[in-house]
Amino acid sequence: MNKLDKYIIVNYVKSFILGMMMFFLIFLLAESITLTGWLMDGKLKGSEALKYLRYGIPEIVTNTAPLGVLLGSLLCISKMAKQLEVAAMKTSGISFARVALFPILFSALVSLGVFWLNYDYLGRANTKKEDLKTLKIDNKEPVRSEKDFVFVKIDKRTVLFSGHANKNNGTMNYVTILKFENGFKVIRKMYTASFAKINPKTNEWTFKDLKEYDSKTNVTKPFDTKKFKFVASMEDVLASAVKAKNLTMPELREKTVYFTRVGADSLNLRIEFYYRISFALSSLVMSLIGLSLGSRYVRGGAAVNIGLSVIIGYAYYGVSTILRSMAVSGTVPIYVACFVPLIIFLVVGIKLFKDAEY
Repeated sequence: MNKLDKYIIVNYVKSFILGMMMFFLIFLLAESITLTGWLMDGKLKGSEALKYLRYGIPEIVTNTAPLGVLLGSLLCISKMAKQLEVAAMKTSGISFARVALFPILFSALVSLGVFWLNYDYLGRANTKKEDLKTLKIDNKEPVRSEKDFVFVKIDKRTVLFSGHANKNNGTMNYVTILKFENGFKVIRKMYTASFAKINPKTNEWTFKDLKEYDSKTNVTKPFDTKKFKFVASMEDVLASAVKAKNLTMPELREKTVYFTRVGADSLNLRIEFYYRISFALSSLVMSLIGLSLGSRYVRGGAAVNIGLSVIIGYAYYGVSTILRSMAVSGTVPIYVACFVPLIIFLVVGIKLFKDAEY
């Protein structure tokens, strides 16, 4: 890295931080307006409001990173173009690709950072934020430790019903297990028990007063609980609706595999998984667009750059949101919904980048 590279990257990082802070504060202000209402209504204390904001920071950072990169690229290069530095470098034989090399590498690091947040921390932070809102604003317990009238699909042939399940005790009462064949058209066997207890290490259940009903012979008889193997975790038994945004990427993958195994709908989970990958790469794509557009000086300076950032950035968000909605309804495939906006803007960025050489 020579002096010219250091000069470019220092100015680029400063511009990125400026752009990132601007959009970060806009998103933070929008969140603070809602919190102010809760504080005035007495639903949250000051410390709880700060905690809620802290939990929301990863989501704000991931949402604003592409916009920060775009505006930072525009501000940095347009300032150099205004001072004729870009023209001077081209005249001296330095290509625009060489000028943009380190800003692009920095943008790649930003994309990796966003991917890291999306991979692990975002889901956990969203869960804590949701739990705090559920407990303080909705006045509900965020995690259910027990549940009445449990009805859950364990696998493609097994359905569990229980009158009451308690996670703390690891027990179920009034249990009915249905075994199907030919999909869910015919009940092959039905098992009933007055009580069941889980082995927390193996997730295997032991039943009391276990009885078997055979639909073919129409006979009900006692069944040895030692010969009856039933494995299901308490999380599966007490499973509630899964919010994809509250899961880490490993959890999204795990839930997708589980839902597929039991025949449940995993569409939202798969959309969220691939969208996080696509969105992490958007910072790199936005740097190509921003650097290219900023290479030619236009009157208006910062105001024009901010306007371009808002228009281009929200155009990307808008197209992505529309396609994701279409994917949820089954109109377009998941990969199209998640990656086509990225590919479109990448093609535009490459075209603009090539034009910026001249």
